[in-house]
Amino acid sequence: MSSSVTPNSDAFPVVVVGAGLAGLTAALTLAERGLPPIVLEADSLWPGGRLAGGAFDTFEHDGRTWSFRTCHGVHALWGGYDNTRAVLKHHLGVDLRLSTGEDWIDRWGREVRSAEAGTAVRYAWLPAPFHYLMLLLRPRFWPTITPLDFLSLPGFLVSILLTLGFDPLREQTPLDGLLMKEYFRGWTRNLRVTFIGLGRNLLAAPDEAIPLASFVAALRFYTMLRRDSWHPEYFAANSHDALVAPMIERLNALGGRVFRGAEAMLLEAVPSATPPYWKIHVDDKTRGGRRWLDAQHVILAVDPPAAQRLLAASPALAERAAELRIPPAVPSVTVRLWFDRAPAGGAPGGMFNGDFPMDNFFWLHRLHDEFKAWHAATGGSAIETHLYGRPGLFEQSDQALLVLVATEVQRAFPALRGRFVHGSVRRNLRTQTLFIIPTADSLGVETPWPGLLACGDWIAHPSPALNMERSVITALEAANSVLRVHDLEPWPIVPPPRPEMLAGLLGGLTRAGRWLLTPPIRGLVRAIRRRSAPAASR
Repeated sequence: MSSSVTPNSDAFPVVVVGAGLAGLTAALTLAERGLPPIVLEADSLWPGGRLAGGAFDTFEHDGRTWSFRTCHGVHALWGGYDNTRAVLKHHLGVDLRLSTGEDWIDRWGREVRSAEAGTAVRYAWLPAPFHYLMLLLRPRFWPTITPLDFLSLPGFLVSILLTLGFDPLREQTPLDGLLMKEYFRGWTRNLRVTFIGLGRNLLAAPDEAIPLASFVAALRFYTMLRRDSWHPEYFAANSHDALVAPMIERLNALGGRVFRGAEAMLLEAVPSATPPYWKIHVDDKTRGGRRWLDAQHVILAVDPPAAQRLLAASPALAERAAELRIPPAVPSVTVRLWFDRAPAGGAPGGMFNGDFPMDNFFWLHRLHDEFKAWHAATGGSAIETHLYGRPGLFEQSDQALLVLVATEVQRAFPALRGRFVHGSVRRNLRTQTLFIIPTADSLGVETPWPGLLACGDWIAHPSPALNMERSVITALEAANSVLRVHDLEPWPIVPPPRPEMLAGLLGGLTRAGRWLLTPPIRGLVRAIRRRSAPAASR
């Protein structure tokens, strides 16, 4: 970077702002086609965004020092992450380990009930969208339901038809003001709590904040249209070692570079130049002081709060940016616990429901090589749990959270009682997107400003994908936009898989019913309003 204005002829072809999954994907795509970019990353130590690692968690046990890399808690790819798999396989040859199942564990008061649900859903002989009914054929699942739950079947079927016949992303219909709880009208409490837990885990957010349309979009993408969508594959190590560090190494090999501790503070368009370019003002924490650099194209690949700050701080962009529909973000907490005993059997991960304060869990000694060494040496186990912010939870101290989670984990897995060795709490900043359905007012890959592109899990795009897959797809689209300007071959994007036959048929019938019934219903509402208007005026 230069501390003086560089001539436009020396401007970088592309500068990527943000070294998370989206930013690194865009950068690698460009570098492979011969346009190695500069990537600006605000964090001085740990690039990667929500895949970022952290300092080692170190403790003593039986005269030996143990150290484990901390991370935000991303461990797996889901079944529909086809573009993410293609990118990682092409650039990294990443090692993925197929999940053998997922346990759903409920607590009601002192009663704890557990059942393996993942294989029942994805290997069901009932086609989507009725594959969840296969849980009723598993004896271990019976204690988790009551006869009253069968009274939920009419409401359940109505909700399923809503999911099949309403595509909020394609229709750009956010249903503002309606929250996820509206989905469960007519459901019994038991089934409602189970699917609320599902919503929290799919969208990594507290249930009272999840919009209804976002929940429908998540169900469609992750599980309701296809049985095989619900099948995670785990990384062999933490996300920093498995993904972020290798992606940066690959980018360096292709001629790109990541500037750490370089936070973009202001974007300034220079449209009068030929060709036009962008001046990026940077706070350089590594070398100290304000600097700037020029770029023909800028790809914005940051979380929603960071994007909002940068656009608002850029005078030429602030007025238009204030009109954009930018989603909020939420914090999360990751708690890890080590024990000197391992529970027998069970799935490598799963979901907590009911009165548990945690939302999901992963047995790290069954997934990551570094934790397998702990199990081999001590016979112990290590579990990671994620908390997405039930009311009042995050106001507690780290020590209180650690005691709470350790107590609850030992309640869920009685074999671990009295075998606690060590625990740690990581508070993730308010950067996790609370996904809202993008509309015409949302920021898309092609932004309102020429030469400025955007990517990330919150960016508007017709794809049904969410989370990591959405980050990758929008990153590829942003990179492809630049490649086309330079007459270079774009990266192929894998289309989303089609719904299973029955799910597609029912979805089509539901959409047709909506098309037929909506006009007369609207007419009836207008007539009632016209008739009531004179009465109201008298």
